[in-house]
Amino acid sequence: MSDYSQLLQNATWQPSTDMQLPLSISSWLELSTSLTTQLKQAFGEVNVCVLAESWITTLNENERQFFPKQACPCWCREVILKSQDIPLIFARTLIPASLLTQHRELQQLGNRALGEWLFMQSDRIRQKLELTQDKNTALYARRALMSIGAENMMVAELFLTPQIFTRVVK
Repeated sequence: MSDYSQLLQNATWQPSTDMQLPLSISSWLELSTSLTTQLKQAFGEVNVCVLAESWITTLNENERQFFPKQACPCWCREVILKSQDIPLIFARTLIPASLLTQHRELQQLGNRALGEWLFMQSDRIRQKLELTQDKNTALYARRALMSIGAENMMVAELFLTPQIFTRVVK
């Protein structure tokens, strides 16, 4: 498990409405469209580097509280989004087996961004958005509970460089 993964799992999360942030930061963290698409507009080509994909059978307390119902086992996917070899985003996605039975293609994404699939789903709804800023690194992160039909998945994203917040969201 990476340090980034640990950071996300141990973070103190709060509802997005509770954090007072500059517009340059909140416009990225509260983005309701595809983060990958925005990164491409801001930085050019974006590559997905898969760090890990595997089944997990237990969630830590922080992740268990985020899911409204029992979610395990989950397919866990951890990736880094890079542009010109600069790491921009670390993403950790938890996809319960119940969602995978309906969408097996999620296990076959390879080096494709999850957002390419997610934002093509007409029944996609963001149920919850939480934010954090790590006290040690000052890095910002967000996590969203996404519903696809009756099933949920969690997508957590750690913003690895403050350079992102210097770019205007379009």
